[in-house]
This record gives sequence, structure tokens and C-alpha cells, in this order.
Amino acid sequence: MKRINLFLIIAAFIGCTFSLSAQQYTAKEKAMIDSLTTLDQDIVKYFPRWKVCEPDLQIHIQSAFLGAGYDRSQLNLSDIEILAAPGAFDVEYGNFQILLISCGDASMKTYQIEQFITSALRKKLTGEISYTGTGTGRTYCYKEIPIEVPVSTYQAEAILDYLRPTDVDQSFSLSLFEQSVKIGNTGFWLSSKIGNDQIGYQFWSSGEGSIELQRPLYLNKDVNTSRAIPYLINAYLGGGYRVNSGINPSTFLSWVQERTLNGTQNGSLIGGLDFHLPVLPQAGISFQARVPMSNNTTKSIEVQKWGKYELDPEEDYVTEDGRVIESIVPVSKASGHIALFYNWWLDKRNPENYIRFDAGIAYSEVEEMGFYYENKGKPDQMAFISNEGIQGLKTYKPSEAMDWLYMKLEYRNQATFPFGASAQLSNNNVLGRIWIPLFGDWLYIEMKYSTPLRERRPYEIGSFFMISPVLRLTI
Repeated sequence: MKRINLFLIIAAFIGCTFSLSAQQYTAKEKAMIDSLTTLDQDIVKYFPRWKVCEPDLQIHIQSAFLGAGYDRSQLNLSDIEILAAPGAFDVEYGNFQILLISCGDASMKTYQIEQFITSALRKKLTGEISYTGTGTGRTYCYKEIPIEVPVSTYQAEAILDYLRPTDVDQSFSLSLFEQSVKIGNTGFWLSSKIGNDQIGYQFWSSGEGSIELQRPLYLNKDVNTSRAIPYLINAYLGGGYRVNSGINPSTFLSWVQERTLNGTQNGSLIGGLDFHLPVLPQAGISFQARVPMSNNTTKSIEVQKWGKYELDPEEDYVTEDGRVIESIVPVSKASGHIALFYNWWLDKRNPENYIRFDAGIAYSEVEEMGFYYENKGKPDQMAFISNEGIQGLKTYKPSEAMDWLYMKLEYRNQATFPFGASAQLSNNNVLGRIWIPLFGDWLYIEMKYSTPLRERRPYEIGSFFMISPVLRLTI
């Protein structure tokens, strides 16, 4: 029955197009035509639809809407959608018959399209003639909208993280900061990261890397939010390891500042939880902790793989057994955060604009260790770090209110060219992040900048900037 209705509606559109396009109508006649040319929403989802992202065509389409008398406040240049029916695949008719063009909150039906959209523009949009002058079909920038997704004015489904989407079966992303993969429809994510962004130490400035598994624990049964937030509880479990890179950056990354801070001696255990409130899934509590597998102790090291800094001239480094301390090696210990969060789409019907707020407390601990040689200058010389029996070493912990404060604000836009930005205050460090598209929907550029707000500690990097391409593939 639906298929019969589909052909009847298409026939009604085409008939109205040829018989009514050149006329002027009274309000009553327009109302009658609107009732004849309004599509059944159950059938619309089977029609071809696409977003227009070619700037020149966007301007021409918006101008046509203005010429037709639409209010400019209704129009959105970056939100132009075309609804069409399959046409004859030949030069005379092109590949599609346009049924509806929407620009923001305004829409043109078939008889209006014939009246206000020029024939040349229609042929370019349908692919009857090439926009670029070469090739065949639609040679301009456009993005297909999958079938069986209701017609609306938004670019994509509401999701929490555009670079880790939940509205696809499989996803893969690769950058210098993180490599992640969505494991089918299980809801599991496996990721490998460099840095400890939770406390403001991005890329190799933390001296740490991690491998983490995100596992869903509880399904969201709220029909109004389950598409954007499929699970009410997500657990994180993984392990951290010490990164050897960054002491003396290679030629490829020689422009990136050297690091001094080191990861824990024997790795760390990482655990976390995102808990969305059942009564309000947009809000919840997040928590993540990184705990060393063992306490720091005396250890022989390869000097070139550990960051260190000079002794504090105001400290008297005294050892119980006559060891000569030559420099300081800072080593990370426990860190983490706990925060309340809220996910907000500015318009639920049009979730292109997304904002997330986080507020809570953070914790970070770094321990100084003394660096010295045994049998220095001899063939059996060995290098050691130790925190045992050495006076003058410090342990850095939160000591003022700003050291404890954790706040993060994230914004994302999912229009024709998705982009995002965030700003975080944690451990008295500011971390900013921006990602923007380069080519299509698969190649992006991600940039991070971090700097301490307090007086810089010896192991911290001031004004640390890092940039990386991001490869994003979805199925």
C-alpha cells in the first residue's frame, strides 16, 4: 500500500509542477496546493536526500528563497537539504526529480521550485548537467542522508562525541593524540592515548601513555534520549605506561618542546565511570583515576629515556650513604578527577550545536627522585634514581583551591563542515583543544594548547602547542 501511495504522490508532484508553475495563486488556492503537495512522513524516509555543501550553490539557493519572499531569519546557508525522487538516467531528465528544497526552517515545494529556481540551477542540483563542467552527475559538494531517517533540518544524529560517534556500526580514528576503534554494535571502544589530558598534561608532556577499554554496563531505555545516549553507564578500564619519547624529539617532531615529567616506574591501573542519571540522562557524574601499580623506589635506568632537571640551589640534598645527587627526576604518581556533567543540544529538533559542561575536583601527584651514578667513570658505571635516604626531595600535590578545581566547557557544531572546541581547567593548568575538517568527512586537523596558570613547576612545560591530522572512518 505504501508503494502505491509513493507513486501517486510523485505523480501528483509532477502534475502540479507542469500545470501550475507559471501561475499566481490566491491564499485559498495555495492552501489547496499545499495539501496536495505535502508528503507523507512515512514515505519520505524512502526518498533520496542530500545536504548541499557547495558554497556557490548555497548562495544561489538562499537568494532564490529570498526572491520568493521568505524571511531571512528563517534561512540557514549551511543547512540546505534536497528531497528528490529517482528520475530517468538520461541527458533530457537528469538523475533526479526534485520534490522539496529546504533552507534552514523554510521549504520550497515542487511548484515553487519551478517558479523561483532557475532551470540551470535545477539541472546542476539534480546532476543533469555537471556543476564543475567535467564528469557526469552531481559534481558539486554534497552529503547523502541515509534512508529511513526522518526529514529534518539537522546534519546528523545527536551524538556525544563526533570523533567517536555512536550512530554508526563501526568507527575508526587515528591521530598522534589517540587511536580508537568502535567494536561493532557491542558499544565497546578500544583506544590508545598519549598524554594525561585529565590533569592538563597533553601529548608527551605527561610522559605517559595508556590503553583503555570502554564498556557499556546499562542500556538507556528512555526513547527521547537513547539515540544520543545509548547507555546510562559506561565503564573504563585500562593500563598506563611510561613514554620514552619526548626527551630529545626526533627530526620529525623537533619543533615540539622537550618534556621533563616521567610516567610511573612500573605502569599504572586506570579505571573510570560515566553515570547518566536515569531521570535526566543528559546529566550525570564522571570519575576517572590513574593509580600506580607500585610505589616509586630505587631503580637502575637508561639515562637517555628519563627526563630530569637541575638541582634546586636552595635545597641541601643530603644522602645517608654518601651518594652524589646530580639532578632531579620527576615521576608521576596518582591522578584523576570526579565531576558533574551536563550534555546540552541547543535545539533538540536540530542538534547541530552541542555544549557540554563539567565541574568537579581533580588530583595530581608528582614525586621527585634523585639521579646519581654508581662507579662513575668506570667501565661498570650504572645510573640510578631513588627516593630512599635522600633529604631535600619534594612531592608536589594540590596545595591551593585552584589546584583542586576541575572545569571543562566543550562546544561542537555538526553543520556541513563539523568542528569542535573545548577549554579545560584542571590541576591549575589550562588545556584548549580545537578540531576542524580538512577534506570531506574523513580527514581533520586537531590542535591542543596547554599552559599552567600558577608559577610553573620544574617539570611542567609552559605554552605547549601540538597539532596532528586526524583520520576518521565510519561504516
